[in-house]
Order: sequence, then structure tokens, then C-alpha cells
Amino acid sequence: MIVDDESQLVALAEEITAQLGYEPVGFDSSEAALAAFRTAPRRFDAVLTDESMPDMIGTELAREMLRIRPKIPVILMSGYGGAQLANRAAEAGVTEVLRKPLHRRDLAESLARALGCAH
Repeated sequence: MIVDDESQLVALAEEITAQLGYEPVGFDSSEAALAAFRTAPRRFDAVLTDESMPDMIGTELAREMLRIRPKIPVILMSGYGGAQLANRAAEAGVTEVLRKPLHRRDLAESLARALGCAH
């Protein structure tokens, strides 16, 4: 699952993850993503979400999804870094934090680590 309020970034992340051999499902709304996750939490193997979104930030989304399915890997994307984000991500149960703009190699390595496989 890919979640970002910018539909162009969702499309780009979907393209990259598809090229890596995954089957991405993108959402440009955190609330729509959460609704889909609540309906079928086993449909998704991992969540890649932006932090800065209007309705629900990525760490809140991660927290909600992890309540439903405690072991799902959640990778947080952000154009901003720093200790505050790292702490918020850790408290929410986020697996990793990636820096935007996304780079194919970083995304590939992060997904491989999160899913426990070599891609």
C-alpha cells in the first residue's frame, strides 16, 4: 500500500515498486487508505506512507494500522528529517523512515528489509 496526498507521487511510487516486482495499491488520501485497510488488512504486505498529509499524518495512520494488524511493516516517507520525526515514527511503530525525494535503490532496500526478503 502506498499513501501520499500528492497523486503524482503515488503514481511514481507505484511505478517504482511495480518495477521492483511488487503489486502496489496507491491511495491519495490517508482516510481512504485506512478504510481499505480496515476492510481487508491481509491484502497488504507493507505500507509506504507520507508523513505530511492533510487529514491524518503518516505516523497516525501507522498507529491505526498497527492496532488492526500489529506486525505489518510501515515505511514512512518525509521531506523532513530530524530527531522529532524519528521519535514520532518510533513511537508509532514505524519500521523505517525514508527521505524524500524517493530513490529507487533506497526504496528497494527498505522494502526488502521490511519484508525480510532480498529483492
